Amino acid sequence: MSQSFVVAEMNTHHFMFRGAGRSREQARAALLGAWTRHRDDLLARFPERSGSIPAAERMEEHFNIHYLEFDPDAGYRDGERLV
Repeated sequence: MSQSFVVAEMNTHHFMFRGAGRSREQARAALLGAWTRHRDDLLARFPERSGSIPAAERMEEHFNIHYLEFDPDAGYRDGERLV
C-alpha cells in the first residue's frame, strides 16, 4: 500500500483552500469541508448573501481544484520531487 498523500488546492478570489487525504477523493472532500465551514461562517454574518456564495457541490463551477501528490520523507520544490 502506497504511503503517498494528495493535497487538493482551490484558489478563490480572496483565499487559498487546501485539503489532504490518501486519495484525490479524500483530499477533495477535506477541501470542500473547509469551504463549507467558511461559507457557513460567512452566512451566519451575512445571510442575505446566500444566493451569491455557492455551496460546496457547486464550487467547481466557479473555481478549479488542483491536485498535488507527495511521498512522505521526500523533498519538493514547486511540486517536483527533489530527494
